[in-house]
Amino acid sequence: MKAIILCEGTTDLLMIQFVLQYKYGWQYDGFVENTVTNQLIRRNLIRGNDSVEINSCGGIMNIPSKINKIKDKMCNATRQEEIYNKVIVMIDHDTVSSNQEFINQLNDKAGENFETSQLNVWSEWLIESLIFGETCVDLYLGCIPSDNTGAIETIMLEALATDQLEIKLISDTRDFINGVSNNQNRYLQKESRRSKAIFNTYFAIRTPEEKYDERARVLNAYDWKNNEILNSSFQFLDI
Repeated sequence: MKAIILCEGTTDLLMIQFVLQYKYGWQYDGFVENTVTNQLIRRNLIRGNDSVEINSCGGIMNIPSKINKIKDKMCNATRQEEIYNKVIVMIDHDTVSSNQEFINQLNDKAGENFETSQLNVWSEWLIESLIFGETCVDLYLGCIPSDNTGAIETIMLEALATDQLEIKLISDTRDFINGVSNNQNRYLQKESRRSKAIFNTYFAIRTPEEKYDERARVLNAYDWKNNEILNSSFQFLDI
């Protein structure tokens, strides 16, 4: 099995990696960085003969183009190894209207007819390969959190609240960010932006230097396998 996961940013990529590694038994197998910015853009994981690559797309607006490149790659594949069996897209749940806009952009870029009813469920994506004919790919368009607006960081903050100190730190950070958001109309006006600001402020306290290896060290300390919040929110990563 060969899978690819597309997410918005580096923080999302790290979270997905840790869920796959520490909950579902995948093993780290290398990374790719942007040579100019040193930003992490891809990590590879393996489990037996299976492989998955996690791609940070640098924002939701870049995901439709990436989907189109994946489609082109599979349409023109000359080897079976170039075909993905599973494609997962994970975006923040900003608003219902933004979800529809995202689906429209996917359809426009990739020439598809995806619908919002395909969000948060597995569906079939039929690809017409020049060599292998019609190929059925398992597709998951994940919108996190699934039941309310916010961002993946909303779920992760709930998972990180493991004792009274962390709970209070997260609560105080949330009160501060929401207070800033409510007292002006220039910054943090989207709920997903507030979620990211709360998460990043929390980590600015935990790891003041902006180093992803320090964030990784903090995240690594948690019980990913048995965390019930992650169990209910990231079941689609059980691939």
